[in-house]
Amino acid sequence: MKLAGLVAAVSASPAQWITQNWWNEAVEVYNFASANPESFAAAVNSVGDAAYEPLFAFCGGVDGVVDSSELTTCAAQIAGFVEMSDASQNYLYNFGAKYWNILDWDQSGSLDFAEFKMGIGAFAATNARVVIDAYDANADGILSGSEVTAWKNQVLSTGSKWGWSVSDSQWGALQAAYANAQLDGDVNTCSMAEIARFELYAANVFLH
Repeated sequence: MKLAGLVAAVSASPAQWITQNWWNEAVEVYNFASANPESFAAAVNSVGDAAYEPLFAFCGGVDGVVDSSELTTCAAQIAGFVEMSDASQNYLYNFGAKYWNILDWDQSGSLDFAEFKMGIGAFAATNARVVIDAYDANADGILSGSEVTAWKNQVLSTGSKWGWSVSDSQWGALQAAYANAQLDGDVNTCSMAEIARFELYAANVFLH
């Protein structure tokens, strides 16, 4: 689960910037999903169910649903992995609480796999937009060249500062995850969708 948060880490920037921008980008993702539900669902589903199933199980979905308490516990575990401050956790928790009923389409009080998948897809897209906002120096909407290098170096630096390490097999799996996330086959550029896909694939390296 470490990479799910680490992929979005921009620790060289103030935590307040990260939190505020995450909120702003989450609103943008929500607005897009609301205005274009079919397009958003298609993008989320294009990754494949296998990308979401490990996290669904991790968050308590082994019985087919994840309720609010299970999701809160899961989110707290992830926040602990990435050393998120209490203030930031509360900020993001309040956002999640606000939009719970939007994800819980059938108003059952819990999220089935399809509902959970849309929520995680939105979360990954939000993280990806924050990464683009932080590293897209020429403002063309994607990361390329030195921008990709700066993002990768920041991820590695943050992981090192937090005392994280990966095995050779995990490193190989992460490299494969990055390559598999590329929609155009170009590993030297990263679109928002590719960053989001990588985040999902990378998280699963640590869940298997």
